[in-house]
Amino acid sequence: MLYKETFILLIVLCAILIFWLRDAKKVSINLQTDNGKGYNYFRFNYLIIYFLVMAGDWLQGPYIYAIYKSYGFELSEIAILFVTGFLSSGIFGTIIGSAADKFGRKKFCLLFTLLYSSACFIILSSNFYILLIGRILGGISTSLLFSVFEAWMVSEHFSRGFSSSSLSNTFSKATFGNGLVAIFSGLFANWLVERHGISSPFLAAIGFFIMAAMVIILTWKENYGSDSKNTNTFQNLLQALNVIKNDSRVLAIGAVQSLYEASMYIFVFLWAPLLESQHDVSNESNLPFGMIFASFMVAIMIGSLLYGHLSGPMNISLPDIANGTFFIASISLILPLFIENEFSLFIFFTIFEVTCGLYFPLIGTLRAKAISEDIRATVGNLFRVPLNLIVAFILVHYIYNFRYSYFRTMSFM
Repeated sequence: MLYKETFILLIVLCAILIFWLRDAKKVSINLQTDNGKGYNYFRFNYLIIYFLVMAGDWLQGPYIYAIYKSYGFELSEIAILFVTGFLSSGIFGTIIGSAADKFGRKKFCLLFTLLYSSACFIILSSNFYILLIGRILGGISTSLLFSVFEAWMVSEHFSRGFSSSSLSNTFSKATFGNGLVAIFSGLFANWLVERHGISSPFLAAIGFFIMAAMVIILTWKENYGSDSKNTNTFQNLLQALNVIKNDSRVLAIGAVQSLYEASMYIFVFLWAPLLESQHDVSNESNLPFGMIFASFMVAIMIGSLLYGHLSGPMNISLPDIANGTFFIASISLILPLFIENEFSLFIFFTIFEVTCGLYFPLIGTLRAKAISEDIRATVGNLFRVPLNLIVAFILVHYIYNFRYSYFRTMSFM
């Protein structure tokens, strides 16, 4: 198969886009002029911490299933562990987000590093019930990772007087850099496993979380929801629910986030077995999963570059970018229903990953513009409740799954 050639082609395409879109640097210069010299330092500081915590997350990803399997657990038991993580994120995430708005986002970013480090340490145990505790901590950590860091950054961005147009720039660079971090983390994790065993990526992840915590302590100041210090967690939660109920923009963003990201998580679980199901049984070589994963990450980087150009120099409206992104994503998941060719499936999966690269900076910018400061983290975690419930439901049925029903579900979302 042409996996290696496609990976090289994607890298070349990414490089061409960087060169072709070099005029976007003029936008960055304008942003620096508009925002003062502090913006570049602020963005650099945030991205360093973001990339450190994402590196810790990516290091574990390829080996969570593998380490559970190495302990001798059945597929159904592994599914229970994963479902526990998603349910934990859905149940505790709402409370955690509200508490972060009230007690301070910096404190809860530090709490994230503690909880996720604990989850990484616990996974070294082969006891199923101890591992369940680790999955609960991991679920809470995931909620914090995808809400509190963004809430801190957006609040600090506006409190320092930076322009709203530069926020898209920060989100775009975060998505692009995250693709690079994922690739290098995957290579590093593979090197660690070959030399030090399957538990080594989890120990290395703890190191990245500790580094992130140190930089946060030294460089970040605390920020809160504007009124959250004067309200309790339950009042914060009720206020967030009322905003979602009464503001159609916020409700629409929440629906989009829940449905698209549910499709994305289902895709994460299914792409490998689906490609394996189409792999030529007479072919003695195994699928190059590392190469395929790296190709997906480069595709995300390409998507983030396209977003930066569409929202910047081309000045296309966010709703128009969203409509195009979701249309292409739907097509890329509908067509595999009718395809029995392994490489064609891979191409459509890669196209879907390009839409992921467009989606993340897009949804981050939309959330920043629509959600008020005092309940930002609370609303962000409420959005993740239906997402986690959908994915948990799908996972429960995963051991009985059939390809076509799941692709219909994803494309509909």
